[in-house]
Amino acid sequence: MNANLTTVLVAILGVFGTLSSPLLGQRIAARARQQEFDLQRQQRLEARDAARQREAFEERRTIYARLNTAARHYTQELRAYLRMVRDGAVAAEGQDRLEKARQTYRDLYSDAQMIFPDKVLKAAVPVNTCLGDTYGMIKRLEAGKPRPETADEPPDTFESAHEYCSLTLYDLIDNLRQLMREDLGVSDPASLN
Repeated sequence: MNANLTTVLVAILGVFGTLSSPLLGQRIAARARQQEFDLQRQQRLEARDAARQREAFEERRTIYARLNTAARHYTQELRAYLRMVRDGAVAAEGQDRLEKARQTYRDLYSDAQMIFPDKVLKAAVPVNTCLGDTYGMIKRLEAGKPRPETADEPPDTFESAHEYCSLTLYDLIDNLRQLMREDLGVSDPASLN
């Protein structure tokens, strides 16, 4: 009886194995397909993330370059306009160039505020403030209404306006440019010391 029971059990197991092998094969194949699908999905997500990072980097690099150029151009136009005011030779063309440079800079600065990292934005704020202060100073000098000296501020003079344009602004813009280069990974801050 023991041998008969063993034979019956082996037969049952054989039939069960024969019947279950297609199911087991399908299950293994389905699991392999799911793993392949998951791997492909993960690769697509990684590729999309890498593309987004490249796009954000390119956008940041582009606006960095454009803002740097616009700030320098605006400073040059401020200096040129200051010379015209000092010489009493303000021309409509000079006013138009200054206003165009100012508007171009302001538009780029507005865009920059939305994408600059905090460290770079902290360096951009003083540039923006100084450009605005210099513009105001030159316009007050042009109108013949310079601001007098106060406890907090020096008086508006052609010399102080020239210093803002020639030294202060260039130093602030150079500092901003350096931080932008560091953020892009094209400059090592340690190499400057």
